[in-house]
Amino acid sequence: MTIAHFSDLHFGRIAHPGIVEALVREVNGSPVDLAVLSGDLTQRARPHEFERAVAMLDAIDPPILVVPGNHDVYPWWRPYRRLATPLRRYCRYVTEDLAPTLETGDVAVFGLSSAYGATIKGGRVTDEDRKALRRYFGSVAPETFKVLVLHHHLTELRSLGPHDVARQARKTLNVAGELGIELILSGHLHISHIEPLTIIPREQRIVVASAGTATSNRWRTPQSATNFYNRITVGEEEFQVEERRYIPAEERFLRDSTTRFERRTAGSPE
Repeated sequence: MTIAHFSDLHFGRIAHPGIVEALVREVNGSPVDLAVLSGDLTQRARPHEFERAVAMLDAIDPPILVVPGNHDVYPWWRPYRRLATPLRRYCRYVTEDLAPTLETGDVAVFGLSSAYGATIKGGRVTDEDRKALRRYFGSVAPETFKVLVLHHHLTELRSLGPHDVARQARKTLNVAGELGIELILSGHLHISHIEPLTIIPREQRIVVASAGTATSNRWRTPQSATNFYNRITVGEEEFQVEERRYIPAEERFLRDSTTRFERRTAGSPE
């Protein structure tokens, strides 16, 4: 089972001619079973930016799960709409489903919206979101490989400290540990970051994979002028997260690194 995870497209600030097409070729030309987009489809939530983003999504062959990011809410100069109906355009152009799910084989994916209007760029996970998490993952088989997707990260990223960690992140990580979620996919800060966490007190390990910006020029030090996406392969005993970097001179993505992890159910009796 293979998942393509990309984030922070930021239509309106595309980095290179042909990079969007290169990403679509990558996903469609590889043995990808499903795709995940963890927010920030647009730069300023403008209609033409959403239209371009949706055209890209329509060109992707595998089933795709999408959640919004903070750039997909009405911009700050539209304060009433930003507060009253922050995701109206996202719902109009992309999907009205703000808690999407996908199940393929023994993989179950749940997405939630951490984007809201009463902030500049921060995110949050609410009690209602955590209840929805419990309902969904409580209904799947125990041996299922469980994946949570949201735009904002739930842990600190290297070199950035606690910058922009989602509100109520610790509560959400604790619930994820209780539910046996093995992988959390996010974006937001345009840093490619993969790290295993141990959730106390259950000693449950969760891998967090934050994707860099896949297609935009909104880079961040220490990964300046670099575009990434992740390819996740889930086997019976282990899973791996492969970071793939865009090479402008070749107009394609190439493997940058691969990190392997043992699955929670590895070695379990039949």
